[in-house]
Amino acid sequence: MVLIYIRRLVQFLFFALFVLIFLRTTLHGENDTEPWATFFFDIDPLVLLSTWLASGSVLPKMFLALIVVAFTLLLGRLFCGWICPLGTLFNFISACRKARLAHWIQTGTWNRWQKAKYLLLIGLLVSSLCGLHLAGIFDPLPFLYRTFTTSIYPAFNWGADELFTWLYENDPGIGPVRVTVVSEPIYSFLRDYVLTRNPKPYDGGVLIGLLFVLVAIFALMRFRFWCRYICPLGALLGLCSKTARVELHNDIEKCDHCKLCVAYCHGACDPHLAGEWKKDECLQCFNCRRQCPNGAIGFRWSWFGRSVEIIHPLPPKKSKQIKKDEQESEA
Repeated sequence: MVLIYIRRLVQFLFFALFVLIFLRTTLHGENDTEPWATFFFDIDPLVLLSTWLASGSVLPKMFLALIVVAFTLLLGRLFCGWICPLGTLFNFISACRKARLAHWIQTGTWNRWQKAKYLLLIGLLVSSLCGLHLAGIFDPLPFLYRTFTTSIYPAFNWGADELFTWLYENDPGIGPVRVTVVSEPIYSFLRDYVLTRNPKPYDGGVLIGLLFVLVAIFALMRFRFWCRYICPLGALLGLCSKTARVELHNDIEKCDHCKLCVAYCHGACDPHLAGEWKKDECLQCFNCRRQCPNGAIGFRWSWFGRSVEIIHPLPPKKSKQIKKDEQESEA
């Protein structure tokens, strides 16, 4: 269970880093003056590959993406499950869904539509090869940055200004206790570090925002819908992960096919099917290991025909513990 909390902490930290970089570049325009301003784009393998195909050259700092590729070749899609800020955001949105366990199980198994992201990847790479750089439209990191810039941040900026202006002008409260005593310090902090005084309107901002809302709605219907069905970067890393040395092991003697592992699986990689686990769809969330009531699921390191268990299965759970884990939101 500690592994789950470590994963969540890493997700939070990288998402917070993305937001921090976004605010710094938005408020202070440090895109060209700070080397870390393009950090998430520099570690994006799809940006590296599509840029090279489209122009025949790349910036030296973009080779940082090869580190992500190397880790994926060895460990699997750890970037998707632990680092990608858009994946983390949709992870949180999907965790807010309310449905019966049977529905979670039904929608948690792999289906052939998950191949769509590979077809999209091929189309984007072919377009780049022809000089048409379309990868940035569907690449998760540019997609999230574009959505923040044109929709989420302007909407938040406008909403905050309207709310705190109304509170200041009307000064609601009970007796001598006024809301502005609290709201004004908060607004002062937001104005200095978060909000911009001259928000820029963007053509297509509403459309981009609606597109994001649409994908978010689908994320409530299918866990991490974007990651499973659309994400071309996930498809590229999925291809790289086929050589990964970390492999799921499901002990068929302990497995009773309850499919709790399927219900909480982020990538719909079929962890319940011994020998048929789909490595290229696994997001390394390790929820399957946590949810298994019989302690049947662990992870092994396979190298040159030898296999060593590196993440041991958890002990079998008692009925109360199973019920408690089912009630928790699997973020």
